Amino acid sequence: MRARRTARTVRLNSHTTHSLVRTRTSRKIKSRKRPTPKLLPEKLRTIRERLGMSQSEIAKAVGIDNRASISGYERGDREPPLPVLLAYSKLSKVSVNTLIDDAVDL
Repeated sequence: MRARRTARTVRLNSHTTHSLVRTRTSRKIKSRKRPTPKLLPEKLRTIRERLGMSQSEIAKAVGIDNRASISGYERGDREPPLPVLLAYSKLSKVSVNTLIDDAVDL
């Protein structure tokens, strides 16, 4: 009798199964073709603190639905998209170039 195949697993023999679903590796490997600004997370946090806003308040002000995205931007886990950078720029009256150029201080 043949082993039954599903989209998720394939039975190799009576004792083991092999997953066909792609899983993430335990370590993050970032393969970016362009350099990312290293000081951007710090600058975004500084702007928020200078404005006296919480992460929830700044999220609403720049048009983001949840605070978790702001937290990710400030930790450097996520890179904000251009519309969010433009909103930060307008809100703080700082040029986008100042935000993304590590050679320029805030």
